[in-house]
Amino acid sequence: MPPERDWRAPLNETGDDALQYTDIAIGYLGRNTRYRAEYQRALGRVKRGAISADDATAALVDRWGISYHAAPGAAFDRKLAVARPDLSPASIILAPAVAGIGAGPLDLAALGDIRARIRMGDVLHVILADPDGDEHLCVCGSRHDAMALMVPIEPAPFARLASAERLCRRLSGMAAGPPALRPPPFRREHLLTLLQVLDGRRAGASQRELAASLIHPKVRHYTPTEWTDSAERKCIRRWLKEAVELRDGGYIRLLRGG
Repeated sequence: MPPERDWRAPLNETGDDALQYTDIAIGYLGRNTRYRAEYQRALGRVKRGAISADDATAALVDRWGISYHAAPGAAFDRKLAVARPDLSPASIILAPAVAGIGAGPLDLAALGDIRARIRMGDVLHVILADPDGDEHLCVCGSRHDAMALMVPIEPAPFARLASAERLCRRLSGMAAGPPALRPPPFRREHLLTLLQVLDGRRAGASQRELAASLIHPKVRHYTPTEWTDSAERKCIRRWLKEAVELRDGGYIRLLRGG
């Protein structure tokens, strides 16, 4: 796990306009005890040479829907988190083009700063660094052949279309622009606060201490009866329930921008 931090301190991501839903989703999964244990086992196997970091990552992504890259030197690096493309409309899918439509090969050199290349089975996952929010390409087949953008027929294709447009802008030498799946400020703040709720509970904080630290310090001075009947107690109980649900599977909704 990353170094322990004071759960009362705002998370480093607060105020980060480039923060995407996938970045927050991996934060919740990273606090899941079963995932952490499985990830640590994967890191151990990679260190022993029993499996490659890319193959370990592929297995984790298939099992959990998203995972940190299982490279020991970059463990728990949020910028190297990879999501399943069917779950994340932020993923840009490139596939072999149909013959005769005039498509060309993918020139990785034209994409700018590449943060990572992760091979997962037959798919090359390329993470493009961008100050407005990284882009994730899923390249199916050989990039040296004619390639085309693939937009699956799905109930809500607009976020995926917006992600594809970012790549087109980049390939045209333009700024990619902001990603489609960024939580608005209020939603972002709430989701990050719920991460602090999980961290506080893991550190042994009581519901009252959580409320005093995250809602209002006046809670510390409530009488037992005032605390029992307080709006802050009801609120922190709702937050706890919501945070645990997101940690234990609800993060998948965040991948889809929910």
